[in-house]
Amino acid sequence: MTPALRADLSEAHARAWRSLSSPGTWWSARERRSFVQTAIRAMWTGDDRSAGIGADGPEAAHRAVARLAKGSSDVSREWYEEVRNEIGALQYVELVGLVCVVAATTSLRHSLGMPLDELLPASDEAATRAEPPTLEDAKLNWVPVAAPADATAAVVQALTAVPKTNDDLWSLADVQYIPEQEMIDPRWTRGTLSRVEMELVATRVSFSRECHY
Repeated sequence: MTPALRADLSEAHARAWRSLSSPGTWWSARERRSFVQTAIRAMWTGDDRSAGIGADGPEAAHRAVARLAKGSSDVSREWYEEVRNEIGALQYVELVGLVCVVAATTSLRHSLGMPLDELLPASDEAATRAEPPTLEDAKLNWVPVAAPADATAAVVQALTAVPKTNDDLWSLADVQYIPEQEMIDPRWTRGTLSRVEMELVATRVSFSRECHY
């Protein structure tokens, strides 16, 4: 029997899945869809040997996607700086957001025994290359963030240099986890798990993924 998802969660995941085959700020629709395929392969099979070969988008970007998708233990500041020098800091930020969306959507379906939806065909639309906001260096984030830096938590400001990427991820997180504006309320609940129960699950998942901050 197919598990039933909350209506808002189902719609948020469908919206996020559609975004993966749509143009971004720095990568075209075809490139993004190709990166998603690389991420899924690396995340669920561990195969990154052929990342980017013959695919849309530069091989350096595919290699970065594969490493991000396999886990944070292989990601260092030195490695980030090498990738940044090859593809650009804002291009990297968009890739991080894309991998996060892939991880969230595919992990939920795998954990519930649900098959992955087929990726939608990509259009020929190019990246929008929208003007970024004023950027600043942050104390804890390796990537530049929207000014003023460090006015909020590092995890909240991490993707703000690319507003569309930031919006795509937080529109998913607001439904899948906790709305950003409710994070300061330890008693907040949507009527299912309590806040304490949600944080217990989040802590265990973070620990198992070696996500420590």
